[in-house]
Amino acid sequence: MKKNPSTEGLSPEKRRFRMREVSILISVFLAISVFGLLNHRFVGIESATAILEGASTDGLMVIGMTIVIVCGAFDMSVGSQMALCGLVAATLMKAGAPVPVAILFALLTGVLAGFINGTVVTKLKINPFITTLGTMSIFRGIVLVVTKSNPPTGFPESFLNLAWSNVLGIPLPIIFLVIAILLGDLFLRNLSYLRQVYFIGSNEEAAKLTGIRTDRVKTSAFVMTGFLAALAGVLVAARSNAVDPNGGMGAELRVIAAVIVGGASLSGGRGTILGSFLGLMLMQIITTGLVFINVAPEAQLIAVGLVLILAAVIDQVGSSLGGSIISFLTKTRSKELERIINVILVIVIIILAFLKFGHQPSAISHQPSPRDQQYVMIAAATGAPYWIDSKAGLYDKAKELGVKAIFTGPQTVDVNQQIDAVNRAIAQHVDGIIMVPMADSVTPAINKALDAGIPVVCADADAPSSRRYTFVGTGNYHAGYQVGELLAKKLDGRGEVALIYIPGADNLTQRLAGCKDALKKFPDITVVAIGNDQGSLTEGQKVCRTIMQAHPELAGFGCVDAGGGQGAAVAVKEAGKIGKVHIIGMDRDEATLQFINQGIIDASIGQRTYTMSYTALQLVYNLRNDQIHMVRDWKKIGISPMPPLIDTGSFVITKDNVKEFYHGVTSDK
Repeated sequence: MKKNPSTEGLSPEKRRFRMREVSILISVFLAISVFGLLNHRFVGIESATAILEGASTDGLMVIGMTIVIVCGAFDMSVGSQMALCGLVAATLMKAGAPVPVAILFALLTGVLAGFINGTVVTKLKINPFITTLGTMSIFRGIVLVVTKSNPPTGFPESFLNLAWSNVLGIPLPIIFLVIAILLGDLFLRNLSYLRQVYFIGSNEEAAKLTGIRTDRVKTSAFVMTGFLAALAGVLVAARSNAVDPNGGMGAELRVIAAVIVGGASLSGGRGTILGSFLGLMLMQIITTGLVFINVAPEAQLIAVGLVLILAAVIDQVGSSLGGSIISFLTKTRSKELERIINVILVIVIIILAFLKFGHQPSAISHQPSPRDQQYVMIAAATGAPYWIDSKAGLYDKAKELGVKAIFTGPQTVDVNQQIDAVNRAIAQHVDGIIMVPMADSVTPAINKALDAGIPVVCADADAPSSRRYTFVGTGNYHAGYQVGELLAKKLDGRGEVALIYIPGADNLTQRLAGCKDALKKFPDITVVAIGNDQGSLTEGQKVCRTIMQAHPELAGFGCVDAGGGQGAAVAVKEAGKIGKVHIIGMDRDEATLQFINQGIIDASIGQRTYTMSYTALQLVYNLRNDQIHMVRDWKKIGISPMPPLIDTGSFVITKDNVKEFYHGVTSDK
């Protein structure tokens, strides 16, 4: 039998790489086919663009992470580096620096961050995981300290064009990603300097004996990772027209997962950039596909976890499986049969490409009946119990109107992921979007949806600079003012207090400002600390406990989000200071209600979250179905029939009325 030219001359390791890449590529096409069959809208240019745009920033970091992992290390700080470098570019531009100069310094910051990581790992001999876990915290802390409650926003148009411009209809971030992947893969395969990372990852001591300067090569790997994370940070800042202090949280886990799915070994010495990119594509396709088939956000995490476990299983049998596939497809006794098989494969790929890019339904050119219409509500940190009432309002109104409604959004607070969710909704050609923007920086994505013919209404949080039709939600400044007034009243106008919120969230920043202004009326009240609960009871508990230890005379907490109030309650209870440290919280989720009933939280400012989504869906439905007739053609004259703001108000929950708010009894229906 003749030798197979596709693998002849390849070393066993190179052959294993190729087999692994073929296996992942087949998985990618299989995933596309499955989701395409389940929802025909998944196969189209819009969905392909949404997938690639969503992968653009993670994809850049995947390149550097692949090199680091092949080298036998980790970099847990890439997400924080991304946020820090975006902040450097933003700060310089706000100070009047030219855009190229700001970008250059941002990239140099990434190089410096990578050099610090590499130097600590190689010179001080500290474990890479511990080192980068520490720098992850340091870099993120710098971002939070610098931005405080006022992150920079509003950058020059030339800077924004990096993320929003198109070349021949292809978004610029996708072009950056493709070029970076191709160059990175080419260099890693062919440059002798980069090839040394394989020797180091396989056996560092042996590599030293052969004359390889392992410390220099390892440090270079971290430097390249920092540079690419900085480039990702620049693109994210340009994409959102702001710096999100929470941006990039969790990115390191997504990037490492993609590299491992792509065939890299956790112990080092194995992996390719092309394989890592295919791993990232597989994860993005699955994540996007689950949205297209209306899988709940909570269940999506299960699916992604299963993919990671499956990848680990494939990694164990990958070489034999990949070898079997390649042998089946290419190693035949007949050269003609081999050619026929290759031609069939090419035809199949072309057909898939035509299916994917050929049929392009118009944005919202038809007028489907209500039962065929689908609306989506895009929130943030969707796993939080805060959204229980919002979901109830959304689904009740959807049932009343006879339409489909989907509640989705990122699991954590991340503006960039919210923009990805909007892009996916556009690709789905949904009939309307209810947006809960974490910041006004989601504006470009909202406007993009409107340009695609999809009506958008903001609820709960607003993006006032966007062209959204209206905002339905709480007057956040007033709600925060109520928190401050109630806290001052409970303290009889004197004492030390701490305020708890989440930096970077516009609605919470407004509440914090209102709370501060209310407390300013009481000169004997001193705000001694402002904490970040990160939207979590656990993190809120930690920060509140620390504040009480630092300020033993603390008399109260003013919390403008649910996580802060709950965290403060647990910390106060653990410290045995119930009744001594007063708490005014926010919202009406079950944990907050229980703490009020137990007398730990004195009061909470409730929002009509049910009413927000209930009203917002009705409004976006009316817009979609042309049921508003202020004039004959309000679109033509450019005057929206919607009020720019609908304030659903707020109310006070105390121990006297708390039982009426337990779930199952909705007081604002």
